[in-house]
Amino acid sequence: MNALAFLVVSAGVLIASMSAATAQQTATTPPAAAPATEAVGGSMLTPEQIENLNAMVDQMQSSMNDMVQAARDAALQIGTDSKTVVLTTNDLAAIAIGSVGGALVVDLLGGGGLATMAGAVLGGVGAHWLMTREGPLFEQPL
Repeated sequence: MNALAFLVVSAGVLIASMSAATAQQTATTPPAAAPATEAVGGSMLTPEQIENLNAMVDQMQSSMNDMVQAARDAALQIGTDSKTVVLTTNDLAAIAIGSVGGALVVDLLGGGGLATMAGAVLGGVGAHWLMTREGPLFEQPL
């Protein structure tokens, strides 16, 4: 559960920073004209397709806003000490070993500096999740 909270907080910080950048970019961008109705290949989108596309975009924006709010709430709980996160020595060892392993794998695959950092983060979170999960990773055959 602690790994999930860490993942939610990390994702929330990332999404919040992206949302702020998008909001700043939207504020400085002039309003766009009517949406383009030509798709690749020169065919026209039907009004029904445009309506479905707009509905899907609205749903994705709503879901993104919900995730940002959940991440902000979790970060606020941790920041105000109303939620305590405890990491044991085993948890820290798993995170450290996973971070090194993730960074090495991404680096060996040709990743640059930022990709290697992302590999370290993913390796640390993945290793922590593997060490703290409850129950078997795979179901045992009967």
